[in-house]
Amino acid sequence: MDNGQELDDRLIKIEHELSVLSRRAERFRMAIADESGTVLDRSAYLLLSHIHEHGAVRLTTLGAVFALDISTVSRQVAALATAGLVERTTDPSDRRATLVKLSARGQQRYLATRSARVKTINSLVQTWAQEERNVFGALLGRLNAAIAEHDRARFPPQHEPCPAPDAPPKAGTD
Repeated sequence: MDNGQELDDRLIKIEHELSVLSRRAERFRMAIADESGTVLDRSAYLLLSHIHEHGAVRLTTLGAVFALDISTVSRQVAALATAGLVERTTDPSDRRATLVKLSARGQQRYLATRSARVKTINSLVQTWAQEERNVFGALLGRLNAAIAEHDRARFPPQHEPCPAPDAPPKAGTD
């Protein structure tokens, strides 16, 4: 049976490792950009990833999925449109609404960036057993889901989010 101190020590370890990870994640992103020549900031990558997986989507859906207000999503999507990575179209189900979809250039940049990221991650975990990779991915997914739930409790979405995929994107779906 755990006593309180052992539990606290484990939580302190998790907190510390998350802090280190968040610090190194930005360096990781920049190294990928340098190696692949595809510079996408975190928000651009995540937005493009969601659109890639779900197809054309409303700004309100993107806001709900990423717990962002509509003005923030609008600015981020405007930057992606200016860069030629997304295109805006009219929602056929509601002509007043706009959908955002990947452009051919956006699709190419997203896939190139994802490929470079996966290649680098593979080199980092190449000595891990397949089961360790599976467990690590599942635990990261659980942590992200718990954080999202925590965010939803604190900041309820103003709009209904579209469902997240049950599994990460598959390599062969490009």
